[in-house]
Amino acid sequence: MKHYILGILLTAAFAFAQDASTDSASSSTGSATVKEPVEQTAIEGPAEQAAPERTPEGYRIIRIGVQETKVYKDSVVKVQKEKELENRKPVPLNFSAGLMASIGFTGIYGERDLHYYAIDSLSGMFFGFQFTLGATALIPINQYNFAIRTGVLLDYADMPTQTDVLDRIMIDRTKNGGVEYKEESDGNLTRALLSFPVLLAMKTMKSPVMFDIGARFSIPLIEEIEERSTKDDLIDNGVRSPLDIALLVGGEIIVSPRFLVFAFFDVQMNEPYKEGFFVGIKDIDNFGLRLGLIYNLL
Repeated sequence: MKHYILGILLTAAFAFAQDASTDSASSSTGSATVKEPVEQTAIEGPAEQAAPERTPEGYRIIRIGVQETKVYKDSVVKVQKEKELENRKPVPLNFSAGLMASIGFTGIYGERDLHYYAIDSLSGMFFGFQFTLGATALIPINQYNFAIRTGVLLDYADMPTQTDVLDRIMIDRTKNGGVEYKEESDGNLTRALLSFPVLLAMKTMKSPVMFDIGARFSIPLIEEIEERSTKDDLIDNGVRSPLDIALLVGGEIIVSPRFLVFAFFDVQMNEPYKEGFFVGIKDIDNFGLRLGLIYNLL
């Protein structure tokens, strides 16, 4: 009997010991998970904010970031342009042939041979519009940079005489060596030329803009001075030079493989008329400015 009572007491003691150890473990775990109170910083009011930074003289100092400076912004723009240029596709020079048309302004001027003045004066003689129509071709020298621009053109110009500038012309109307002076107060010069331009076109690899320089060789087809009552053919009378050579300078813009726009300035290098034809005028020159369009058929 005592043995049974002792066994019951030992069993109860063991069970109690297990419950006590479980409670102490749970109490220790609970104390470890207790959160510490967080210390909050009070928001400063406007009066408690720091005063602005100032110089010893009292001027306020404003700090500017590097990204806001002009130098930085300019460098960003420069880098962007360089990237755009790198990403731009090359513009090749391909063989092409097509039509050329232009409109422009042309003029003939010379120096008055005034012996009673120490300095000769420049005089405009004829000024007017010129029109050009013809065929042209672009022949590449390499893929991107150099090409030859050539063609066959018909130039037509109608130029009124400048009043009180052209005084007299000396012409042999009889065509037998006789000389006649003709008073010219006003009138008109009509001209038609068959021209053969030969130009060197240059550009950079990725640019659609070409710079052209070269010469134009022209054969006069029509050269007439018309006054109120008479018309003189300067070619038949042997006054007109049989060949004109002009310096040609200009540029072209490749709008598309089919279309190009251009502008050219030309200055005649040789004397267009026989010396002494225009009485009292020497060193006669011819210049022109034209704007036009090229349409490539090939």
